[in-house]
Amino acid sequence: MLSSQEWDAQGLSRPRPFTLGAMTTYLALSQTVTAFMHEYLVWIKSAVEAATPRVAESSGLVPLNAFGDTGLPLLLLMGSAIWVLTTYFAPLTMIIKGADLGGRGWVFAAYYFALQVPIYWVYAEAWHLQYAPADQPMNMPSLFALQFAQPLLWFR
Repeated sequence: MLSSQEWDAQGLSRPRPFTLGAMTTYLALSQTVTAFMHEYLVWIKSAVEAATPRVAESSGLVPLNAFGDTGLPLLLLMGSAIWVLTTYFAPLTMIIKGADLGGRGWVFAAYYFALQVPIYWVYAEAWHLQYAPADQPMNMPSLFALQFAQPLLWFR
């Protein structure tokens, strides 16, 4: 993104480096949402399961499960929407609305996908180490493919 701030001979900034930087930023934001929402939802789920009505009454707080089973799915839905917007919608919008890309939007989409592949492979390996039983073989290609829809894995 810093490279895009260098002006050309006409005093204009260069949009291609800005588009690359913005897409990389969106990828970083989606990874932040993934890390935050996964841990947050796991923590909330375990806290709700462990809480008793007596504990909630003594603290004066309304428990998350007081409204039925809608609290956790609502949090999951909100986190999933944010994840989809930052992971797919924002970069796609950047490619479509990118000024002066010269019909090379596919290059930017390939760049974004090339960044996602190693990141999601590492996520799949980490998921396998943390959640898969040691005696059960895991299908790594399908686990890798699920990383492209990470909200499906948040409530595992």
